[in-house]
Amino acid sequence: MVKSGKKIDLNVVREKLNSSLLSDVLDGMGIRNQCMAQGIRPAYPGAVVVGRAHTMLMVDLYEPEQDTFKLQLEGIDSLKTDNLMVVASNGSTSAALWGELLSTAAKCRGATGAVIDGLARDIRQIEEMPFPVFAAGIRPISSKGRVIAIGYGCRIKCGGVYVEEGDLVVGDVDGVTVVPDTAIEEAVERALVRAGSEKKTRKELLAGSTLSAVYAKYGTI
Repeated sequence: MVKSGKKIDLNVVREKLNSSLLSDVLDGMGIRNQCMAQGIRPAYPGAVVVGRAHTMLMVDLYEPEQDTFKLQLEGIDSLKTDNLMVVASNGSTSAALWGELLSTAAKCRGATGAVIDGLARDIRQIEEMPFPVFAAGIRPISSKGRVIAIGYGCRIKCGGVYVEEGDLVVGDVDGVTVVPDTAIEEAVERALVRAGSEKKTRKELLAGSTLSAVYAKYGTI
């Protein structure tokens, strides 16, 4: 896939858009099923993630004495400003793949958060930072000797959605939506227009209009 390299204002996305809006406009563009599985949730209340994906692939391991951190740390050290760490582990539940110190390192590299299809830990400390993390669950056990990175910067499948370097990832209380890099500019433009239509729809509903009437007028509900 040819990457667009286009720059977008992540603050605009964070302030004006959300995972549901982006899912809707992607549907309208014929890019369907871009929402991660419902089990990938904010690790603490109010967490919101918006960023360009930096991917990592991890797998279970059964060698207690093996140092399993080398490639994982290398991948985190390669994070850049506005990157969002997206980790696929095929839904591993053997150990926590993410914690406080990884969050600290990622934040200091300019990362905006992390989304993983496995488990996290140190949630209180992560919330206090704050560093937004989305995960499939929480468990205190270390990943050392249990889960190992086998690649980063590669195409992955996280929460049932393929994710590549540079894709736009937006997560909030509704879930996580992935916008392919080549569709970002159009999707964001469409979502901003849709957000305006929804605002008008809401105003007219509060004033007494029917759903049928506002849907016919604005084409959104």
